Amino acid sequence: MDSSIIQDSQVQQHFLNASREQLIAYIDQLQSALRRYSSNPVIIPPRIVSSTPDGTSTFLIMPVVDDVYCGVKSLGFSSTSGQGFVGAVVVTDSKSGSLVGVVQAKQLTAVRTAMSSCIGLRDLSLFGPSVKITVFGTGLQAFWHLYICCKLLQGKSITATIVYRSSPMDTTSLQAHLPDLTIGQVSLSDKNAVPQLVGQSDIIFGCVPSTDPTILQEHFQNFSGPGYTYISLIGSYKSHMHECDTPLVELFKTQDTKILVDSIEHTLLESGELIDAEVKPTHLLELGQLTPNTPVPKTQCGNNRKITLCKIVGLAIMDISMAQALLTDLGK
Repeated sequence: MDSSIIQDSQVQQHFLNASREQLIAYIDQLQSALRRYSSNPVIIPPRIVSSTPDGTSTFLIMPVVDDVYCGVKSLGFSSTSGQGFVGAVVVTDSKSGSLVGVVQAKQLTAVRTAMSSCIGLRDLSLFGPSVKITVFGTGLQAFWHLYICCKLLQGKSITATIVYRSSPMDTTSLQAHLPDLTIGQVSLSDKNAVPQLVGQSDIIFGCVPSTDPTILQEHFQNFSGPGYTYISLIGSYKSHMHECDTPLVELFKTQDTKILVDSIEHTLLESGELIDAEVKPTHLLELGQLTPNTPVPKTQCGNNRKITLCKIVGLAIMDISMAQALLTDLGK
């Protein structure tokens, strides 16, 4: 097989076998790419969304034109295929335009999003020896968020609870690669268990496209929990979608605490949580603007609880930068 084409299965195995130090290096590379975007957003031109003439498939074409990262991510979706969004990331040389290589997009998209969510987790001293993680969702995004986070927290005693909407997650791979991880699963319809889970969590990942918020500000006030909770939301990607409620977002506004985002421009167009709360650009801090000396923003939420909120909608430069790194590391 041509080494310039990396399949989803190769991406999966590579990151499952990556050490904690290797994952941190990838996260650093990803943040470096986001810094380039934050300093010059025009390197990501507007994406193209178009349907095939027969109307059965929709394609998203997302270019990046930069001095370091250059290429195109292409995703296609057909309601009849049963595959969800599938596609590829094409990396080109920024000087000559020649092809560097191609990486299938499904696993890569989930991995780079999870790594983006974990950029704000850099101060691990905020968490004690025992950590409770709650993940909303059972798909690839949920899997990689939990897996990468656990690798970063290596050495701590971790209890993870997966909140599922229809069917529990198949945790065979998680248990094989993280044998010390304690895993539980709860239905999203359990109105008693879910609020308590949220209120008692150290880390929360929202990976479910949802129109009704499941993470409420009152959960953190009604249940005693740790002194600090980190929340990253990636599931909602349209203006009518919500994973957390407006009162939680309002806490950050009233206390003048920044909400972490990958893109100020794109989150204010696509994130229902931020739109409904009338969040302004001044309320947001891009991950690419975080410097080693910039404290991760935290707001106060009763019960002496501090909270960091991060919202990711996804940028093509994440895919291009990670694909470029993979093409280098896997022998291209």
